Amino acid sequence: MSINENIFQSKKENKNILNKIFENSSEISHSSFINFALYDKDFGFYSNKKRMLLADFITSPLTHKSFGLMIAKQIVQIWNYYKNPKYFSIIELGGSSGKLKEEIIAYLKKHNKKIYRSLVYLNIEEANNDSLLDINFNSKYGCIISNEFFDALPFDRFQKNNKELKEIFIKKDSDNNLVEVLKDSDKINIFSADFIEKIPENSRIEITNNLKEICNKISSLLDHCVMLTIDYGFEDLNELLINNPYGRIRCFSGHNMDKDILSNIGNKDITCDVNFNFLNHYLEDSGFKKLGFCLQDKFLQNMGISNYFNSVKNPIEKQQIVSLMNPNGLGGFKVYFHQLSSSGFWPQGLN
Repeated sequence: MSINENIFQSKKENKNILNKIFENSSEISHSSFINFALYDKDFGFYSNKKRMLLADFITSPLTHKSFGLMIAKQIVQIWNYYKNPKYFSIIELGGSSGKLKEEIIAYLKKHNKKIYRSLVYLNIEEANNDSLLDINFNSKYGCIISNEFFDALPFDRFQKNNKELKEIFIKKDSDNNLVEVLKDSDKINIFSADFIEKIPENSRIEITNNLKEICNKISSLLDHCVMLTIDYGFEDLNELLINNPYGRIRCFSGHNMDKDILSNIGNKDITCDVNFNFLNHYLEDSGFKKLGFCLQDKFLQNMGISNYFNSVKNPIEKQQIVSLMNPNGLGGFKVYFHQLSSSGFWPQGLN
């Protein structure tokens, strides 16, 4: 098998979605393929699996309510920084379960009636970039919460081959096998020549599709805001520039993980590590300033989760809170803060 082809036998149960994916073309980009596999209204993973959310996902809002409470406390500090505006918007990106919204609103209603009465809460439910780019919304002050949003966006894949970076396309052949093909692409222009030179031969990398447009759209939603991004990924390019022929892609079905996006299509989640180097670059290009970052366990400690933990008597709940802090799991997620229109705010979560 040549280095630029990787063939997986299509499964019978994938026939309908494959026909839809390749209805207009026998060859598509990874981001288009992933968009179908995850978000197609008839066959996509999220469409089929929403009712079974807990079977495939372990997320912080679903692990324990204290996660939402700590986020709410951080929001209060942001609201105070903007001098208690009459209208204050919270925009949650990718909050499909609604659990984080529920906990934030419950906390604010109980502990800060003034901010609760000023609140406008916008939940951009689906984590595909079309739903975000179609939103028509603008407010003056607020907070943007992105919890495991960017890792769920469709991404394109690239491979270093014979000292050149090529985009990986997916093609369906006459036998209904899926074939990965390396081709030249204008998308490669986002990479500098120096960066491409550092990539080891045969290594693969992933970049979120339309990331620049997504960041520009996010920056248009509010005039003055703090953005809180919680996700797993990396900023140090040394973590990326290693000999890693399969890239940083992961697929999940139930609690099983693999790296094969071309099998069991529509029945598995597809994700990859967030490249915060590129994300920070495009956020800053759109007007945001990076304030800093820490790991989720440190953020929760800074927001006072230890005091909350000590007040909990139920041992099951205590273990759930511990799970939020596990550095090898949710506690190892990166927590980034960005600010739009100014950079004078310092979040309690980074103390």
